[in-house]
Amino acid sequence: MKNRQATGRPSSPIIGPDEARSLTASGWASADLHVHTRHSYDVIPTRQTDPLRLYQEARRLGMTYVAFTDHDTMDAYDQIGWTREGLVPAVEVKILDPERVGHTVHINVYALDRNQFREIQRIIRTAGDIGILTDYLKGESLPFVFNHPFWHEAGEKINLQAVLDIVDLFPVLEYNMGRIARLNVQALRLAKARKKGLVAATDTHIGEIARAFTVAPGTTFREFFDNIRRGESRIVPADLTLARLKAETEIRLRQLFDKAGWISSKDGLKIDTGIGILDRTVARMAKTRPGGTGLSDRLLERLLAAISRTGIPGSIYFKSQRDLADRVSGFLGGAGASA
Repeated sequence: MKNRQATGRPSSPIIGPDEARSLTASGWASADLHVHTRHSYDVIPTRQTDPLRLYQEARRLGMTYVAFTDHDTMDAYDQIGWTREGLVPAVEVKILDPERVGHTVHINVYALDRNQFREIQRIIRTAGDIGILTDYLKGESLPFVFNHPFWHEAGEKINLQAVLDIVDLFPVLEYNMGRIARLNVQALRLAKARKKGLVAATDTHIGEIARAFTVAPGTTFREFFDNIRRGESRIVPADLTLARLKAETEIRLRQLFDKAGWISSKDGLKIDTGIGILDRTVARMAKTRPGGTGLSDRLLERLLAAISRTGIPGSIYFKSQRDLADRVSGFLGGAGASA
């Protein structure tokens, strides 16, 4: 490759879809490594988010490997089987380490089995220590990724110093389609400074698989991930835009209120947007029987859709993302991200 530094790493890992197709045609593998199915607590259970459809769509779109990273569950694999061609058992786990970090961290883990998943859950539940968790993952030779490193749950405050303190526990960082470009640039900056591998992924919750993905050499998934870890990979990224946020919100609202289109019940459906009326509406609709939406629900759907179309909620969210990106940029510059 001509796009390289003296270290052997590419000066920029970002490529376009055409170059990615050229690389995969020459034998490189590809994967969208952050995908949620209807088995995640915050995904509406429609045909679009069914794991079988997602698997088939990812393969149709040329993804060599398919990994479902549902929140703290591997039920998608129990549904469609664990051994389909190119299917990689995976999960997204969250850990709150109050002593070392102070805000919740999300980690994708790949190529694990049920027993390893149970042990990961036990460590998170009993120890709550991110060092113990990552030591276990390394000891089991499990590939894992620091997801959207500047993210925190609603109601938490991010500890940016803690992000710098723990980043070296991880082999790979994530460029996430659910974040704005200015925030993803900071993740890219941190990965480059700390010589970490980088993946691009959709983090889709609506079945929009493979709009962002990673390509690397690898005839097995572990070879593929090792090349990512070493920086011998490229990413085809996508960023959150206001137009994409409005479109996704409309899709979620349509899916939420169309209970007849749900393929399973989901009393525990919950979305933590931080917008009270939307979060309460999601919880309410999850308990409404299929076909049981009444006039008040249809009016509520129209009201929420109208509010979304104004762009005001999206603009508020984008301002919070821009403010965070500016804060991260200043902090990384002042703290010396490469230290």
